[in-house]
Formats: sequence, structure tokens, C-alpha cells
Amino acid sequence: MIFYSIIESVGEGVTDVAPGDHVLPVFTGECKECPHCKSAESNMCDLLRINTDRGVMIGDGKSRFSINGKPIYHFVGTSTFSEYTVMHVGCVAKINPEAPLDKVCILSCGISTGKFIQYILVCML
Repeated sequence: MIFYSIIESVGEGVTDVAPGDHVLPVFTGECKECPHCKSAESNMCDLLRINTDRGVMIGDGKSRFSINGKPIYHFVGTSTFSEYTVMHVGCVAKINPEAPLDKVCILSCGISTGKFIQYILVCML
């Protein structure tokens, strides 16, 4: 699974990240425009909240993956089970390029899912 990434390319109009930027995928993204994103009290974005049924990109309703001409649907908006993925810019968090990717990757999925606690417990045993 991809818990960190280096941006390979960006789509038209994307200005928040650029090729070469280091990022972490976040499955509870932020569009920065909806009332929840503008609120100091919530991070449940109206556009990018977790939606396991969507399986497609928000902009055009299509999957970016296929095999033998048949679509493979996105998982939780991030598709981090693949070597390469296509994500909404609101679902990546830009990080310091000096941060060691093999260490900060736990911040992406591990902490938000509780896997970090399991990691700590295993390390302590």
C-alpha cells in the first residue's frame, strides 16, 4: 500500500502541489470551499468525505484504472493499494521533502486507522 508518495504529474488547474513534491494520502480530504472545510469545528468535507461507494473521480465520474478494458474502481478516493494512483488534490497533504518517507508514512493511514497503536505495541514487546 502507498502511505507516502512523490508527485509524478498534476492535472490541469492544480496549483497546490507540483511534480516532485512529497505528499501523504488522506482519505478524509478537504476541498477548502465547503462549509465544513471552512469551519474550525469539522473536517468532514461535503465533497471529499469518505465514500466507499463512489469508486470514481469526482470531476467526471470515471475511474482512472482499467484492466482488459474494464474499469477498476477507486478505493476510498485514494486507491493506495496500487503502485501509482490518481487522487483529488484535496486528498493529499504536502510534507517537508526532508522528512524520511519510510518514517512519516505512518502519519497517513496508520494513525487515523489505529494501526499506529499496533505498531507501537509490537515495537514494545
